Amino acid sequence: MQVLAQALGVAETDATHDIDGWDAAVKTAALVTVLMDFPVKLDQIARDGIRDLTPQAVRTARRDGWAFKLVCRAKRTTNGVEAGVQPEKVLSTQPMAKISGTSSYIYFETDIFPGLAITEDNPGLYATAYGLLADFLRAVAG
Repeated sequence: MQVLAQALGVAETDATHDIDGWDAAVKTAALVTVLMDFPVKLDQIARDGIRDLTPQAVRTARRDGWAFKLVCRAKRTTNGVEAGVQPEKVLSTQPMAKISGTSSYIYFETDIFPGLAITEDNPGLYATAYGLLADFLRAVAG
């Protein structure tokens, strides 16, 4: 699975963090902290990567009209926020199923916008550089 993910350009040279869901968990923690105003630590995010997802399971799902996606979820609860990362089958006709490469998709269910979706289509060098610069400036600002 790691070699395939690297060949597709969606995993780094050492794809362990991608394959095991750590990269997605870090992004989930950042989004929960910023968008939900609830600081969350990595050990508070249930995490199941794609390491155990077999090529046969992917082929069978595709044949049956489904696509596997590593899905990050967060939900407010009476105790704070529940967050998790895990592979899920998504119906191939759904917008999330069409996301590929380095693209990302975020879907919000809110009282004001019940069904707001944002898609980032294969971010390139400039988007990555901007993200790194923004992170650096925040770190320096304290």
